[in-house]
Amino acid sequence: MKIIDRQGKLFGVINILDLFLILILIGAGIFAASKFLGTGDEGILTTGEKQTVTYKLYNSAEHNFVIDRIKPGAVIRNADNNQVIGQVLDIEKYPGKTYLATADGEMVLSEVPNKYESIITIRTTEAVGSTPSVGGVNLLVGNRLRIKGADFQMEVLIYDINPEAAS
Repeated sequence: MKIIDRQGKLFGVINILDLFLILILIGAGIFAASKFLGTGDEGILTTGEKQTVTYKLYNSAEHNFVIDRIKPGAVIRNADNNQVIGQVLDIEKYPGKTYLATADGEMVLSEVPNKYESIITIRTTEAVGSTPSVGGVNLLVGNRLRIKGADFQMEVLIYDINPEAAS
């Protein structure tokens, strides 16, 4: 018995091109399953220990009625999964600014009425690891997340991260 017969079938059972297509589909399925069903945190190696971290969240222009609802001591949650990400220590607010074009086409920095630029300082306890994370969020500068409190929700960027010294 020949391996490939005159009709191009492998062992007289299946066409070589069909076998090649089946192998490609199986490989694509395995790749997709590993991408979409993986944990997503393979790079985070935790030691099981916890440490206190203070970090800052930045928002460039939010309505004053939202910023005024954020108070020191408030618990902040990740709006996507409702996990606690920390407690507010302080909130700094400055007049919101944006660039606008004048009539002659020049760009000028102008204040936005009733909007604030804000920096919210948060303290939390998180797992020690190669990438700190809390509430399902990797604490990486520039990471964008949606936060919420008891009566507000907003989008922020992680601005600064300061792990506190272990005592």
